[in-house]
Amino acid sequence: MSRKVIKQVSLFFIFLFFLISLFACGSGEVSTYREQTPSTSSEPSETLDTTGSAPPASITWKSCYQNYECGVVEVPIDYQGPSLETIQIDLVRIPASTDPSLGPLLINFGGPGASGTEIVSMYGSLWEFAFPEFDVIGFDPRGVGKSAQVQCPFEPDNDQQSVFEEGEDLSELYKQAEEYAKACIEMSGDLARHIGTNNVARDMDRIREALSVDQITYLGYSYGTRIGAVYASLFPDHVRAMILDGPVSPTDHVSSFTPIQGQGFETAWSRFAQSCDNDRSCPLNQYGGAEEAFNIVDETLKVSNFSVDGGRELTRGEFMLGTASALYSPFTWPDLINGFVAMIENGDGSIHQELADQLAGRREDGSYDNSQAVLFLVNCADDPKRPSKEFIKEAVDEVADQLPHFGPAIRGDTGCAGLEESIDPLHIGQADLEIPALIIAMEGDPATPIAWGPGLVDSIGDAVLISSDGDGHGAFLTNSECVTEVVFRYLTELVVPRNGWSCEEP
Repeated sequence: MSRKVIKQVSLFFIFLFFLISLFACGSGEVSTYREQTPSTSSEPSETLDTTGSAPPASITWKSCYQNYECGVVEVPIDYQGPSLETIQIDLVRIPASTDPSLGPLLINFGGPGASGTEIVSMYGSLWEFAFPEFDVIGFDPRGVGKSAQVQCPFEPDNDQQSVFEEGEDLSELYKQAEEYAKACIEMSGDLARHIGTNNVARDMDRIREALSVDQITYLGYSYGTRIGAVYASLFPDHVRAMILDGPVSPTDHVSSFTPIQGQGFETAWSRFAQSCDNDRSCPLNQYGGAEEAFNIVDETLKVSNFSVDGGRELTRGEFMLGTASALYSPFTWPDLINGFVAMIENGDGSIHQELADQLAGRREDGSYDNSQAVLFLVNCADDPKRPSKEFIKEAVDEVADQLPHFGPAIRGDTGCAGLEESIDPLHIGQADLEIPALIIAMEGDPATPIAWGPGLVDSIGDAVLISSDGDGHGAFLTNSECVTEVVFRYLTELVVPRNGWSCEEP
């Protein structure tokens, strides 16, 4: 089988780790809206030292996962301060099978919060097949996975997410948010202040140094496009090639409360609904179509929750979260349909609960991974603003009113309430690259709307944008077949497509 016809089904489960979404678990009790979008600055941080006071970067590789290699890189916790404290960044490497190779290919799978070591090792045969010319390297960004973890409080089984109607009193919610932020800092220590994307990019350059190479190739999905953009602006000479798939806006912040990402989910829902309505065999047509099915379930949940296997209950907020989760890929549209049928016919919310759990990082025992803690702390470390409660409520209400399906789920957003201002806000500047970065956008992407693509191109400067008319979050190797050949030529031969190139899915 040619790489050019890689099927995407097997990859869907990987990209449920992309947590740039309409929803994030704040205190574990409410659904919050966090726009996972970076700020830009005309000037970089005053100090761009990539070594700090840490010893020279090095890696000792050890055999792991039968055929692969694992190692750690020591990095300073604070690149700009006098602290001698360091942390370790965990890596996994799948060596190239061709000689000579094209060097290291670093991959980030989004979030923030996805574990690169877990995903690369779990789907190792896929990466071996897709990228034989490269040393494929997965890494856990600071705060994530096997690297030094940040933590926030999540109580087992305390997972009921609420929605808030217009005019509802949110004073208790803000009190909970401030307590939650305080607990995050207490549990995560100094790392919580230094977990931002700028430092992740600096860590990547430490990895490059430890690999003893002048340049790296980078593949970043979703939030990974933010990491790539920062790396390109700080270390342009060290970029061989860079693919940024599912581009995140370079201008919006957690605190900006713009409706663009929410509209992405609304658009994805509309495309799903239209697909179902046009298919005579779609089971939701027996209820009048997908839109009517949504309304039936939503109205029911205003009165009572649905039962879930294991004694849990599906709340209205979790219903919206599960629906959003299924929109990440057309491969889960059948699950979305089956979930609606189960709720309407049997009052069973188990399918939607499972979809919600996947996005929220909930384990079978009721505990959570730390992806939501990373999501919260990274985005707040990147965001330079801490708006007032009054501003937040007014802005969120305005955004929510523009989103007919998911609006009630975002009214509980508390931004970065309770956290001190960022000490190193996100910087994305112009990048003078040897080879332009390749940015890929999808028309039906719910989490990173296609409208964000041109902005990231303009922000980086040396970049081209290609697009697909397909559905789902992320294109290359995931939800788009038609971009595959173009991307592989770029990766292996450094052939740059024209800016604005687009394709139609077969």
